[in-house]
Amino acid sequence: MSARIFNVLIGGWLFLSAFAWPHPGVQFPAALVCGGLTVVLSLGTIYIPGLRYLTAVVAALLFASSIASVRHWDPRTSWHNAIIAVVIFVAALVDRGAQGSRRERELYGRI
Repeated sequence: MSARIFNVLIGGWLFLSAFAWPHPGVQFPAALVCGGLTVVLSLGTIYIPGLRYLTAVVAALLFASSIASVRHWDPRTSWHNAIIAVVIFVAALVDRGAQGSRRERELYGRI
């Protein structure tokens, strides 16, 4: 599975998790906006590979907002969002995009 598809799935889960259980305070809009942006930016990397860095920035913002709100609101939701942010960040930086798969086909003769 491509890292882009994985980020689309994780971003979709983050977006849906905002409605799945109560997200108090700033956690609701953070999950909603960051989940939607992750899906859109991950799909946009099909055409513009550099958008994966913006996906990593969105993950960093989600991480910062979840860590900042861990004391004030529900810590389980904060930890959930922090873990999802780390996963999105790593997947965004690991994604090699179309150039990486094209290079692999040239090296190993895979079609």
